[in-house]
Amino acid sequence: MKRFVVICLIALVSVSWLFAMDAYFSGETTFEAIVSVPPVEEPWTITSADINQSFEIDAYSDNSSLYVNAGFSVDALAGKLDWFLSEAYMDLFIDRFSFRFGRQKASWGTAEIQSAVDVLTPTDMSDPISMDKMGIDSLKFSIDAFPLALDVYWIPIFTPSPLPASVAAMLAFYGIELKKPELKFKNSEVGVKASAYTSAGDFALYGYYGWEDTPSMTGEYERLAMAGGSFAIPIGEVTFKGEAAWYPKRDEEYAATFGLEWMHGDFTFIAEAYGACDTQNVSLNSQVGAVFSYDLLDGDLQLSLSGIVEMKKYDGAVLFGADYSVSDEMKISAQVVYVFEGPDEAGTYGAYKDLDCVKLGATYSF
Repeated sequence: MKRFVVICLIALVSVSWLFAMDAYFSGETTFEAIVSVPPVEEPWTITSADINQSFEIDAYSDNSSLYVNAGFSVDALAGKLDWFLSEAYMDLFIDRFSFRFGRQKASWGTAEIQSAVDVLTPTDMSDPISMDKMGIDSLKFSIDAFPLALDVYWIPIFTPSPLPASVAAMLAFYGIELKKPELKFKNSEVGVKASAYTSAGDFALYGYYGWEDTPSMTGEYERLAMAGGSFAIPIGEVTFKGEAAWYPKRDEEYAATFGLEWMHGDFTFIAEAYGACDTQNVSLNSQVGAVFSYDLLDGDLQLSLSGIVEMKKYDGAVLFGADYSVSDEMKISAQVVYVFEGPDEAGTYGAYKDLDCVKLGATYSF
């Protein structure tokens, strides 16, 4: 109820601002169908058929702006209609200072596959392949003194990650209820990012104090603290990237990601290695991943192949995708997802082995 009141207040203020700005409206209509493929138990079954309609508002004035992304989705199999508010925020600019209030998204770090520092905005864990970002209801204060920049986030309302269906079912089976932090000032989350953009590369430091996005086995969300940094250094066609973080409240206290991105004409190659270390039990959780993409037909067709492997359990996922722009407004896509489990039938990705599928989609933009 309290979150609903906050959203309504944002909407009321946004409407009043909208009439004083130059506004632009756009949107997307997307259809996506998912068909299961072997070796799942029931292959060639349509497991999902969704229609998503999103609307965007971009409005600007001399010292302020407004952005809203909202819409609805229809589950064609279940006949269910859901409304969503992905982002809705207002910006106020005063010289080099700016304030952003509302539901917003942000990504920390330079990693493309597995980040060691990206804890600010939760991800949708119900689909570990897409890992879509969730919006957070927060206030951001920024200072832009190029080549230096500072972002400070105050997050009064906790936003958890949607859980995988298997995890949610297990918690329900054992009667474990999720216990989110109460809406109190002392339970607020705070994030800080300090950046430097130089001719040698991009560098950033991060600090965060808040809550874990996923619950423990007791249903409670644990406190989370993080201090870290990242870099991206271009040398010719190759950009070397790295992240490192310290998590004093986690068993896996240290985490790091290192990799490179090579762009040559229409070809892009990304390779990364991620590791999280538990110093007390002397254990290391490591993952390696890579992404290949190639643009054809003057960029209208993009082919991609990506994969990730968890080295401790030898499980992982492989994705092949194709996106074709029929016109400026129309795009069609296809993606093949294969998740494999390790020899001991365990691991982060092996738990999602029933997600082997083909995703077919079509998007119309206006």
